[in-house]
Amino acid sequence: MSGIKEIAIIRMEDGVSSSKTDAVAVEAEFNIFLNGQRFAVLNATPRNTDELVLGHLFSAGMIRAIADVKLMEWDAALQTVHLEALCDRAPLSPVPDGLRVTARHILSSMEQFLCKGELFKATGAAHSCALAIDGKIAYFLEDIGRRNAFDKTIGAALRERSPLESSIVMTSGRISGDIMEKIIRSRIQIAASRSAPTDAAVELARCNNVTLCGFARKETINIYTGIQRIIV
Repeated sequence: MSGIKEIAIIRMEDGVSSSKTDAVAVEAEFNIFLNGQRFAVLNATPRNTDELVLGHLFSAGMIRAIADVKLMEWDAALQTVHLEALCDRAPLSPVPDGLRVTARHILSSMEQFLCKGELFKATGAAHSCALAIDGKIAYFLEDIGRRNAFDKTIGAALRERSPLESSIVMTSGRISGDIMEKIIRSRIQIAASRSAPTDAAVELARCNNVTLCGFARKETINIYTGIQRIIV
């Protein structure tokens, strides 16, 4: 599997040492140049890199659709991508209403989500993110970084022109303020995590009409904001 490297280790167990190999996640640095200017440097798992770049631009508010990207060229030797795009960074604005689901719907999607994750199972060093549409996992991607996993998932949906506004985003890690900004810019109405949100994420969700759910696992779920979308 790409993104994994086998390395030699010494394992200590019950006071006895032995030579073994262990799978570790690969970390690579990627440089993004946008319209001739350095835009970002990302440390990420080296797979699904097109999705990473597109999702990063979109969730940062630099592009509004994949059609805004006019050129995308990789220099593999330098781990660099050059893009030409129509950029019009808009301020944050509240997401619309329209999507309504039951808590059971969210928990069922989360259960499907938590069963996946080949990179995490192999290395223990990955975060994952998914988009669920109509109760099914439509997109699922992993990365060593929470933000990268989100961007890759959004980028995958963008490439297939899937409607983000009708999806539920799920993440394995905590939802912080910067992750919530990405959710808002992606116009996603419902976000759920198996972990916790921060106070900044809760406040941003409240001000921008996002339904934010945390600790979604087994039969429990905490709903912090946007209860109007949850059918009781």
